[in-house]
Amino acid sequence: MTHPIRVLLADDHPLIRAGIRTALDADAGIDLVAEAADGDEAYRLACAHRPDVLLLDLNMPGLSPLELVARLREEVPSLNVVVLTAFDDDVYVRSLLNAGVKGYILKDEALEAVVQAIHSVAVGGTWFSETIARRLFSQNEKEAFASPAVLSEREKEVMRYLLRGMTNQQIANEMALAEQTVRNYISRIYAKLGVRSRTEAALWAWLHRFRDFD
Repeated sequence: MTHPIRVLLADDHPLIRAGIRTALDADAGIDLVAEAADGDEAYRLACAHRPDVLLLDLNMPGLSPLELVARLREEVPSLNVVVLTAFDDDVYVRSLLNAGVKGYILKDEALEAVVQAIHSVAVGGTWFSETIARRLFSQNEKEAFASPAVLSEREKEVMRYLLRGMTNQQIANEMALAEQTVRNYISRIYAKLGVRSRTEAALWAWLHRFRDFD
């Protein structure tokens, strides 16, 4: 990005906010624009400041995380949400990822992971605690995942754009293809990798340490 990543921090624990604030302030590429202590305030501040990234604690008063994320997808569609929490229930994690959350960090990780996650999602990537990423699929599913080598070079190119959060139409414009052709490529990618959605494709890339096919 050509400008510092504008971040809204939402957590109802002042000490936790202070620790995260220190880590973010130390990174010249991040601008902490506001802090919220509950879901309602997070919604108001996100609409007012329109940050690039919302760093969101799940256990706060006010709007529930799922409702907050759903509302913000409508009001601030460019916003990328990173969840920071001790809560790791698989069903809830999947619900949040399906709602559009781009990162999920457990609070027992180092603050450096928070900074890395912000940088990743701000440019269209994803970030998951490895514990979360591995638990979202059973051992059998992980073993069934294909190797990156099964994708053709053209499919890898489509996958690069997919992982950057681009829509089918944006990918089509970038590659000078029809949108239906892009949809066909994505269907083949899903079939080859054994995944069913963009979220699972991102998790596949994460587990393979293969996030941008470089």
